[in-house]
Amino acid sequence: MLIQVVFIVFAIFGVLSLVIDIGYTRVTRAQMQQAADVAALEGLRNRDVGVINPATGVGAANAFASDCLRRIAAHRSVDWVFDDDFDPTNGDPYQFGAGPRVELSEGATNLHALQTISVPEVPVYKPDLQLNQLNDVHGDMVSGRFCYTVEPGTLEGADYAETLVCEEPQRGSGAYSRVDFNPSPTTPISTASAECPLPDEELPTTWPASAGSLATVNDSAFLVRLRRSNELREFGDQVESGVASSGPALPLLFGKGTTINGDDPGSDYSIRRDGFTVRATAISDIRPAMHVGLPQTNPARLGVTPYVVADSFVPTVPAAGVQITINPATGLMCRGLTCTPATPPAMVVGRFVDNLVNPARAGSLAVSTVGRTLPAAVPIACAILTPAVRVGYGPVYSPMGSGATRIIGFTRISLNPDPARPANPCAAVVLRASLVAPTNATAVLANGLPLATTVQPAEVRELLTKNLRRNGAIDYSPVLAPVLVR
Repeated sequence: MLIQVVFIVFAIFGVLSLVIDIGYTRVTRAQMQQAADVAALEGLRNRDVGVINPATGVGAANAFASDCLRRIAAHRSVDWVFDDDFDPTNGDPYQFGAGPRVELSEGATNLHALQTISVPEVPVYKPDLQLNQLNDVHGDMVSGRFCYTVEPGTLEGADYAETLVCEEPQRGSGAYSRVDFNPSPTTPISTASAECPLPDEELPTTWPASAGSLATVNDSAFLVRLRRSNELREFGDQVESGVASSGPALPLLFGKGTTINGDDPGSDYSIRRDGFTVRATAISDIRPAMHVGLPQTNPARLGVTPYVVADSFVPTVPAAGVQITINPATGLMCRGLTCTPATPPAMVVGRFVDNLVNPARAGSLAVSTVGRTLPAAVPIACAILTPAVRVGYGPVYSPMGSGATRIIGFTRISLNPDPARPANPCAAVVLRASLVAPTNATAVLANGLPLATTVQPAEVRELLTKNLRRNGAIDYSPVLAPVLVR
C-alpha cells in the first residue's frame, strides 16, 4: 500500500508540474512576446523621426538622434506593457510583469532537495530593455535586414554561423546567428562621441551632429528580444549595461518532486538547478503603406492629401522639386507653368479629389486605401490650400491592365507655393521623399482590399506588385509602415 502511495505522489507531482510549471512558463512567454511585438513595431515606426532645430523651429534629419529616439520609444513601450497606469515611476500595485520571480535556496545534493522558497520585494520580472545603440548582435534591440526563409524548425542558433543571410555573409554570431535576419554592420554615430540619453532622462534640446544613415536596406527591419535565462549571470542584476538584459530563469517547482535526474557534473545545464529558459523575439519589417488616415491637428499628424498624383510622375521629381500649376476650374495638376484644357494629357500629373468644403473629407477618404478606384477631379479654390493640407501622404494612382485606374500606394509629398510665382496661389513646387510614417499609416488592412468580387485575381496580383514595387514596377518612393514578420 505504501508503495502505491509513493507512486501516486510521484504521479501527482508530475501532473502538477505539467499544469503549473509548464503552465506559468507558457503564460510568461506569451506576456514577453506581447511586449516584444509592441517594441519591435515602435522601434521601426520611429526610424525616420526627425528632430526640431530650436533655433529655427524647423525639423531636420539626424540619424543618431532618430536611432536614439526609436530605441527609447521601444524601451518605453515595454515599460507600459508591464505597468498598470502607464507611469512606471509611481509603483505598480497590480504587479503586472513578465512572469513571476521566485527565489530558491541551493538545497541539498545534486537533486537540490530541501530548498526554501522566497518571494522578492518585486514579485514579478520588470524587463529593463537596454538601448544597444551600437547594435551588438546579442543586444536587446538590433537593427538589421529581414528576409523570409523556408528553413524549417528553429531560425536562430550557432548552426547558422556560416549561413548566407539575405544573400550576404552572416553578421550574427554564436547562438544569435539567425537565418532570416542580418544585423546592420553600421550604426549612426554622434560626431561629438555622445551616447543616447537613458530612457528616464530628459531629452536634449539640441542634438549633436551625426554621421551615418538609417535609410538603407540594412536598417529596414528591427529585432527585439526579451529573455529569462541564466546567460547574463556574470553581470549584476543580469544586465549588460547599454547592451542586453535578462530576467532570472523560471525555476522548476513541482517537477522537483518527480523522477527528473539530478545535476550531471559534466553538463552546463540542469533543469533542477537552472530552471526553464524563456525567450521572446519579435522582428518588424517595413512595407509600403496600404491605408492612411486623415490629417490631425492636435496632436499634429500628417495624413492623406486632398490630391492624388500619377505613379509615372513621382520618380521624375528631383530633390529640388518641380514646378506644377493647378487648374482651379477642373482641379487638375499639370507639370509646368500652365494648366488649361489645351494642356497635353501627358503633362497632367495629378488631380484634386476633395474640394475641402465638406469637413468629413469624403473625397480624401475615397483615396485613403490601396485598391480604391481613382475618383473624378473636383474644382478647388487654391486660396484655401493651407500648409496643413498641402503636405502629407499623397495617394499614387496607376492604370491597371483591366482598364481601371487604382490607388497603388502613398508617397510623402509637399505642394509648396512656388517662390518664382508668388502672386499665383495655384502655382506650386512638388517635393517628395520616402520615409517610414511614425503615425497614421498602416500596411495591414483588417478588412482586406476594397475590391469588388468581380475583380479578377490577375488584377489583384498586378495591384500588389505595383504597391510592393516588384518585378520592375515603378518606384514611387512609398510611405512605409512597420509590420510584424516574426
